[in-house]
Amino acid sequence: MTADLIRRWLPVLLCFLVPALARANPFILNPSSALAFAVVAFMALIVEAGIVSSLLAFAGLNPLKLFLSFWVINTAVFLFLFWPLQSRLPLPALEAAVVLADACGIMLLAQVPAFQGETYSRLRWPVAGIIALLGNASSFFIGIMASGEPWKVHDTGE
Repeated sequence: MTADLIRRWLPVLLCFLVPALARANPFILNPSSALAFAVVAFMALIVEAGIVSSLLAFAGLNPLKLFLSFWVINTAVFLFLFWPLQSRLPLPALEAAVVLADACGIMLLAQVPAFQGETYSRLRWPVAGIIALLGNASSFFIGIMASGEPWKVHDTGE
């Protein structure tokens, strides 16, 4: 039983530890930091998917099956919502839109029977919203910490 539990949770735990090695500024991107930015963005999305899938386990959903699926949805939200709109919307409005999109993705995944465990209890919108908010906050703080100087306010030059 213990070996099965370790095998099940070890990949998720490793994904939480890897971002400690990344250093880049998540908002100021120049050609020399493009690779570092990609590493930080990837790790932030991994951490967010890990936190969301772990929290969804309390609703009876299978975290390992959800992890990759939510990571794909979250990456799509980052690439097709956050990235194109980051210079057009104020950050609080953009973050609210991302949390809403992530909550929709969570609700969609929760409806898939393959992700539901034996103890699954119907997921409600407020719970999905709170989980999306916690996941999004975690990825935001990973990006801030990975800037190498989280105590400084970075100007985007605009």
